Amino acid sequence: MMKKMILAATIVGGMAAGFSGQAVAAHHAPPPPPGGCGGPGGPGGFGMPFLGNVQLTSAQHKKLKAILQDSHPDFRADMDKEHKLHQQIQDLLATPGKVDESQIVGLQQQIAQIHQLHEAARLQTAIRIHDILTTDQLNQIRETQDKVASLHEQLRALTAPPAPEDAKK
Repeated sequence: MMKKMILAATIVGGMAAGFSGQAVAAHHAPPPPPGGCGGPGGPGGFGMPFLGNVQLTSAQHKKLKAILQDSHPDFRADMDKEHKLHQQIQDLLATPGKVDESQIVGLQQQIAQIHQLHEAARLQTAIRIHDILTTDQLNQIRETQDKVASLHEQLRALTAPPAPEDAKK
């Protein structure tokens, strides 16, 4: 079992290294995304995680750069706002007496709204990136996604805990 786990980890690691090695090449990689965690549409970002594995034309690079530089939510300001909302929740929970659950729910809703706005912005960016890619480039991305998904399934199968004896009967 241990040999299978090591083999699976080696295979997945090798594939990941190959994919990331391709993304390092300057003519393959899109410009770095603006702010935020991974940024919208960048390599590994929402919607186009394998974009770095696709060779873009110079015209596509220019369009991609324009898309990534377009206006988008101020992620840093929103992160600060979300941090303050979490702090307010912590303060409410640390205050003696009965907890005002409606206040906490309201703060949670504000946090969820921030997340929804960011998700919507990421999705719109991913759609715009999709629209500049050719059918062949999209097929390359799909093939890479399928390979990675297959490797993850193989890894899960190899590392799954053995079924309990009672379930085998």
